[in-house]
Amino acid sequence: MTETTPITVLTSDADQGARPNVGTIHPAVTPPAQSVTPSSAPPAVDPAAEQRAPAAEQAAQQAKTERDDLLGALRKVLDPSGAAGEQDPAKLAEQATSERDQALAEARRLRVELAAHQAAHKGGADPARLLDSRSVAAQLEALDTTDAKFGEQLDVVIAAAVEANPLLRAGGTLPAGPPKGGADFTPGAPQTVTPEHFARLSYADRVELHQSDPDLYRQLSAASE
Repeated sequence: MTETTPITVLTSDADQGARPNVGTIHPAVTPPAQSVTPSSAPPAVDPAAEQRAPAAEQAAQQAKTERDDLLGALRKVLDPSGAAGEQDPAKLAEQATSERDQALAEARRLRVELAAHQAAHKGGADPARLLDSRSVAAQLEALDTTDAKFGEQLDVVIAAAVEANPLLRAGGTLPAGPPKGGADFTPGAPQTVTPEHFARLSYADRVELHQSDPDLYRQLSAASE
């Protein structure tokens, strides 16, 4: 607390004549300044946070707009006439995914057939007969087109198919030497399949015979009845 010292001054009083009047004047006391504690100070505002908030809100709004535009485009593709009306976005997305998977499967099938067609010429096989074979088609379906050894695996499948069924050879030629068994279904070749052999043929061999020589198949089928 600040101490004050009285100051004595002389004043004149008209009612008291020339007798001096002694009075005491106290100077004004200035109260001490109050200190502001950290707890009472307002929190500081981060300028960077103020700038990020509008940017984040704008990005969220843009993402919502893009999603709505994508769903609208899907509706136009899947229902151009708008007959179905408002559909569930989840169902639209599921339908689009299914159509995409079908397109990918078709693209894979065409890729495998093209590779098999090219490899058939190299392996001495007839591409058309090779791709018509159900057993070969099943083996081709099991191949992984993304595998680095896809070409080698394809060559192995074709070589094994030609070895097992000489009918798949290009030009209908048979391997040199005595046959290893089975029937010769080569179109135009002498009839080497007897009714007894025909009766022992597997279903796949009969299908191959029917595709390669329908007349011979009908003759043997009639003879075995």
